[in-house]
Amino acid sequence: MLMLRKLMKYEFMATGRIFLPLFAALLVISIVNRLFQNLDLRAPAIIGVVLSVILIAGILVLALILTLQRFRNNLLSSEGYLMMTLPVRTDGLILSKLFVASIWNVASGIVVTIAILIMAASGISLSDMVRSIREFFASITMPSSQIVLYAVEGLILGVLAIFSSVLLLYACMSLSMLVNRRRGLFTFGAFIVLTTVVQILVAILVSIGAGIKIYDSFGISSMSIFGQSQLIILAVIVVEAAMCAAYYFITRYMLKSRLNLQ
Repeated sequence: MLMLRKLMKYEFMATGRIFLPLFAALLVISIVNRLFQNLDLRAPAIIGVVLSVILIAGILVLALILTLQRFRNNLLSSEGYLMMTLPVRTDGLILSKLFVASIWNVASGIVVTIAILIMAASGISLSDMVRSIREFFASITMPSSQIVLYAVEGLILGVLAIFSSVLLLYACMSLSMLVNRRRGLFTFGAFIVLTTVVQILVAILVSIGAGIKIYDSFGISSMSIFGQSQLIILAVIVVEAAMCAAYYFITRYMLKSRLNLQ
């Protein structure tokens, strides 16, 4: 656990030097652009919007590129010889990359959303936003316990979805160690194959469930809407967790048993 924290610390330091200035630049430009719009300065406002769009696209693309690059350069290239000599298990190496990459991807989405809200907000005060949020929650007739449960389940699904996306990329890059040339092309091919296989398996499971009329067999059709929604959410969580586990063990197996660094 101590080595995992240290690995994550150095990973944050290496990637933070890139992300943090971009985040700050995007938020500053968004605020300045909002001021230009309020002052009805059209030309500066247009320039600000263009710069903001470029930064938003750059941040989102960079989050993907760094997810790929940090894993490949540190574990699958010549640097891997050094990383593999560290007193840390393969799981620690994978998890440190996974956690840091996931956090930066989430942070990128949050910062981009805030920047868009800043630029899009027009004639709306903070008090108006707070009042709107209160009115929205007041209009919900669902018991508070169910709201909390849905929120927790949504958080779990979000985390699993992010982990699944990152681990899919790691698994595809790890599988490229099966070849010595054109590893980038092989990674792309592995991505197509894995996503296709997952889609086929999910379609088969849905077809089997429909074929045996699972709703009638287990009395699900007679359950409340809340109960049915909970079963659907549970099924999605199980599928996402299974995908994470499959991608993780592919990556782990390749790094432990089929290591082929370049």
